[in-house]
Amino acid sequence: MKRLVILTIFALCALPLFGQKMTKEERAAAAQVRYDAALESINSRTFVLVPSEWTDPDGEVVSNDNNSIFLSVEGDDIFGQGRCVTDNNNDNVAEATKYDVTVDKKGNVKLTMTVSGRMWKGTYKITMRKGDNLADVIFDPGGSGTTRRFHGPIVPLVGASYNKHSHPM
Repeated sequence: MKRLVILTIFALCALPLFGQKMTKEERAAAAQVRYDAALESINSRTFVLVPSEWTDPDGEVVSNDNNSIFLSVEGDDIFGQGRCVTDNNNDNVAEATKYDVTVDKKGNVKLTMTVSGRMWKGTYKITMRKGDNLADVIFDPGGSGTTRRFHGPIVPLVGASYNKHSHPM
């Protein structure tokens, strides 16, 4: 009985050690690693952005859990799926005719990317604040269509989880 009480006390003392949350410094370090990976993938033109939420034309914020809605940059080819990302329902492929990356002195990243494809044309303005890989995106289809706003994490193409359909237009 004494052993059982001692083991129970030991288990109750050890249990909080297994369920500890990350400290503020550990969270900041993990966010910095994500930021560095995102910045490297933006500079090498190999990243994916799956929106976590977007703003619909009525101004309502819509959450997203569908990884078939994405913006993918693979070298000079840009792939996009989903009306909230491309302003059409097609599986799109386009070419980046302009790709300018600017990092200000605070470390914030601004990417301006103009895409031109058969079914998809416009300009993306992507802003990522220093310290994490979350980006705010504004897509302007340039005269025809609706300006789209969405945000989500930028992740390197190599470990990204997204569902790219075949036969893009």
